[in-house]
Amino acid sequence: MAPGDLLRKISMWGPVVIYLALIFYFSSLSHIAWAAAYPDYVEHGAEYGGLAILLARALNNGLRRPLPIRVLLLTLLLCVAYGASDEFHQKFVPNRFADVTDVLSDSVGAAVGLTMLSIGRWIAGRGGAT
Repeated sequence: MAPGDLLRKISMWGPVVIYLALIFYFSSLSHIAWAAAYPDYVEHGAEYGGLAILLARALNNGLRRPLPIRVLLLTLLLCVAYGASDEFHQKFVPNRFADVTDVLSDSVGAAVGLTMLSIGRWIAGRGGAT
């Protein structure tokens, strides 16, 4: 692999890995004081909307190419799977619990993020999902 290819992969996947690590870290905390100010579904939705956009970018090797439906579906599936695994992880954190509605909020947030990404690409003239 050429050095340029490696840098490209790092620039695509690095933000995803960091974002996943941040989700895991915050899920490991027994209490997050600032989070109490917002509805849980808003936090989960925004969190997974961001993850979906970063993950779609990485799976598609950037956003300059058309974004195929299969990439969008795979992204959504991976976000739902990570959301479910995150809730499972929270079962083992003191003062936290696993909640199916959080996974639903994660899923809706990921779907909204991907929809916003597709609309944004369409508006920018780069084409939507194919």
